[in-house]
Amino acid sequence: MTGYFESLINDVPGNADFLTSLAAEWDTYGNHCDGLADDVMSSAHLAPEWAGRAREDFDKSLERQRNRYINLGGDCTTASSAISVYAGAVRAGQKYIENLRYQASKLDEEVDNAPIPLAARVENMPAASVLVLEAFIRIESVKRAADRCAQDLARIVHIEPVQVNDKNPTEVGQMRQLSADENAQIQKDLDALKNGTFNWEGMKQGQIGDCYFLASMAALAQTPEGQRRLASMIKPHYDEHGNVDGYLVRLPDDPAHPNASPGREVFVHSKYIHGATQGGRVGVYSILEAAWGQNHPGGTNSEGNKRPGIGGGMPADSFKVMTGESATTLESDGSEGSYDLIDRIRIVAASKLQQPMVASTINTDATYTQGMASVNATVNGQPTQIDLYEGHAYTIVSANTNGVTLCNPHGFNPKTGGGNAPATFTLSWDDYEKYYGNTAIGEL
Repeated sequence: MTGYFESLINDVPGNADFLTSLAAEWDTYGNHCDGLADDVMSSAHLAPEWAGRAREDFDKSLERQRNRYINLGGDCTTASSAISVYAGAVRAGQKYIENLRYQASKLDEEVDNAPIPLAARVENMPAASVLVLEAFIRIESVKRAADRCAQDLARIVHIEPVQVNDKNPTEVGQMRQLSADENAQIQKDLDALKNGTFNWEGMKQGQIGDCYFLASMAALAQTPEGQRRLASMIKPHYDEHGNVDGYLVRLPDDPAHPNASPGREVFVHSKYIHGATQGGRVGVYSILEAAWGQNHPGGTNSEGNKRPGIGGGMPADSFKVMTGESATTLESDGSEGSYDLIDRIRIVAASKLQQPMVASTINTDATYTQGMASVNATVNGQPTQIDLYEGHAYTIVSANTNGVTLCNPHGFNPKTGGGNAPATFTLSWDDYEKYYGNTAIGEL
């Protein structure tokens, strides 16, 4: 028969054995998806003599399907890990409660064996209250573990939309899970961001049309305060063994409703295969880009898609989402002196105050040939003719009375006539006003 004090210790909610079995099922399904990925690719060898355009399209389709199975399998494995963590919390909690009940039963025995049981019960009440409090705290901890598991499961399984151009599927939006080495590099980047020592240079845009977002991100990463702002969005996620298996990323605002809704937290454990890198490697730029894509229902598709994606947008909007603060937009019509003196002063002042800024080659009358315009720039102190891209966003590095220094998120600038120049260059104010019809100034 259960004694009075022992009866005050409640049960831990949850069934550890069932959860362990469920985790194993998810892990098995993940392995099955990996096997399906292998089966898909093996079908490519069934017709070795088949060649031509149709064969190329078929192989690309196989690769897309293979990546989908691999990603789904990885999602299932990560979900299995989340359930295992919860199962461990339940099992440990149950053992802890069993020990508390044993201690409570000993108090009950003292009461039963006492000459005056009621007096003994009163005497043992403080000790019993401590046990009840410890049980309550542990049970609440297990409940929080259940909530975390549910949240993880809701975030983990992500099916990336296929990017479609001219009604044809492409490989641009394909994703692949982060490797252990990539996670280690991201962790180093994250530590540097927190310390304000992150080297922001070296961004290289991939095949996704999100220059406006990448340029804004690089602008934030130029200063210690901006770096800490980026770091605050990212939180490592750990598997049941205590290893980093991905990152929880929360943007301050919802891209779909930047002025009305807070951003949702997404789980990122994959990067875009054709996405942004830094110095040729996957880093924090890569996972923030992946989180940006997950926050858009259309993934890497165009912003004008029925389900809007990240392909195309305005820097002022990305500043608002990443900082939670509205950005200032200055516009030029492309004519000489069309940024008035006050506009120039605001840009120079923002540079001195280390505010993030992005300039876009839009809304001007400048002439472009096949989307390119040649301009006289200064690169590493030397006069250099480079080509600017029409409809492209560039990070503003600095500005003074002599001109504006910018950085191309592509990681380079094409030289007029052939070859490439470094990403960072300086233009005179006249040329800046001629080609950059939109300047977005963010707030920190």
